[in-house]
Amino acid sequence: MIRRLDRVVALCLVPAALLAVAGWQLRWVNEDGFIYLRIADNLLSGHGPVFNPGERVEAYTGPLWLALLTVVGGLVRSFVSFEHVAVVLGIALSAGGLAAASLGALRLARALGADRRVAPLGALVVAALPPFWDYATSGLETGMVLAWMGGTFWGLCTWLEAPRRRGPAALAAAIGLGPLVRPDLGVFAVGFLLALLLLARPRRAGVLRALAAAAALLVAYQVFRMGYFAAIVPNTALAKEAGLAFWSRGWAYFLNTIGPYALWLPLAVLLATLAWALRRAPGRVVRIVALAPVACAAVQALYVIRLGGDYMHARMLLPAVFGVLLPVAVTPLPRGPWALVPVLLVGGWALTCAIALRAPSNAAESPQASRFLDQRRKREPPPGHSHFVTLADYQAQPFSQPWIGEHLKALAATGRGALVTDYPRDTVTIEGHPVVVRTPVPRRGALPRAPWQHDVIAYTGSIGRVGYAAGDRVHVVDRLGLADPIGARLRLVGPRHGEAGHEKALPVEWFYGRFADGRAARGQGVQAARRAVRCGALGGLLRATTAPLTTGRFLDNLGLALRDRSLRIPRDPRAAVRELCPSSSARRSSGARRPA
Repeated sequence: MIRRLDRVVALCLVPAALLAVAGWQLRWVNEDGFIYLRIADNLLSGHGPVFNPGERVEAYTGPLWLALLTVVGGLVRSFVSFEHVAVVLGIALSAGGLAAASLGALRLARALGADRRVAPLGALVVAALPPFWDYATSGLETGMVLAWMGGTFWGLCTWLEAPRRRGPAALAAAIGLGPLVRPDLGVFAVGFLLALLLLARPRRAGVLRALAAAAALLVAYQVFRMGYFAAIVPNTALAKEAGLAFWSRGWAYFLNTIGPYALWLPLAVLLATLAWALRRAPGRVVRIVALAPVACAAVQALYVIRLGGDYMHARMLLPAVFGVLLPVAVTPLPRGPWALVPVLLVGGWALTCAIALRAPSNAAESPQASRFLDQRRKREPPPGHSHFVTLADYQAQPFSQPWIGEHLKALAATGRGALVTDYPRDTVTIEGHPVVVRTPVPRRGALPRAPWQHDVIAYTGSIGRVGYAAGDRVHVVDRLGLADPIGARLRLVGPRHGEAGHEKALPVEWFYGRFADGRAARGQGVQAARRAVRCGALGGLLRATTAPLTTGRFLDNLGLALRDRSLRIPRDPRAAVRELCPSSSARRSSGARRPA
């Protein structure tokens, strides 16, 4: 009996091993993964969890992933590249999460009375889907997402065997970490916590302890976020306008995730098999454990569709897909010959998907899906080339960006102040005035002077590889707003177009108005931007995020985060001055002398 049980467990863990192998074979680090690496590098250098030293902007989405990268990277990066640390951690967490989900589903199958008639069909679906291969690495937090979901589901399933052996506070604390893994996992955190309380049925004191345990770290981090970053949500949520609806693009994103892999087939088969098994479920608790992740997955998918999806193919919907598959990661099979039906259907689909089914990798293959293409296949290494993991790997790519960062790093080492924009051109034109891009940066700028800060400031829309290569002596202004306090708060006006998270293009006038002196950049737009960054709510925000962080500043930022939570800035600096600086506008309209 023990040997038979060991064979069943080993069989259930095979898909996790397959996922690890596929992830390693397709290892890479995405552009946004290098954003995490730059922030972790700054954190290890003593600058704090910031993209640019001296400017407190929360440019990351997963605090726990950043913390893990920083701790492990700090221990081993002397002999392992930071990029490979991210790759190995991502694969280990992805495979570990699928393994935990499989073990939890095996407990669920036993509770359904099908401990011998099982097959790891749901886990096989995960192992056969190319998006799970791609994001097992990529430098992003997807591996930690799978680990948290699989681990907490396994924790719920343990209550099926010994529900009153211990209190629920420890598991509740683990469930409460969900939003710190990624904000949209709050849906699963709420659902799993509710399921735990229904399973454990603690007394009122036990409920309060469980809720306190679940909320403790989340509340502590939220207070830190508001006091340190002067915001109530990550800067990435502001840049992507996570509170606005874009149903049409979200539905296209959903179809772009489900359609290329005919994912509806295995999901329909497995959910029908689960429904059959639940007909004779021995008690309410089994149904709670089985249906909670499916319900949470439906809500999370609906949220992603409302949001408008993401520019990366399938990434935002992977938690929903994984959630639906959690209770059937190990599938209870029907009796008799009917047991072969789900095995043959799902097994045949998995083989076909792993070998042949792929998402579009360019606009020519799917023009309607050009806003969320397969990012890894778009950067498929040429034959004989190593994987795109390190900056050195990317150097060989045509039109590579790391060399720009290396040039900026070398420029900073000279000690000469410079503004760099529209690289590699030497000049740009603003309202008819030529502007030299290598102009001295004034000492009285929006950024405070500090011993570790230098005067090279670059304006670019690709901040990951450029920023990581440039190092902490170069301030990188994100034209798309993910890491910029102004760009993230630009107001969207009119029809929405383009890729998710890439709809806010910061006009160059803001860059020169904030960082250049009057001799280097002229024009009404630049002059208006120079005024706007020093007055009203925007001036207060920049002071809150760049002034030295004292206890008083931290407390003031708590109030500012709540007061200016809906601050949005007109894209045109002249409109911004009229809206943010009404007193100066009134003086000009009345004929008062304009301040120098």
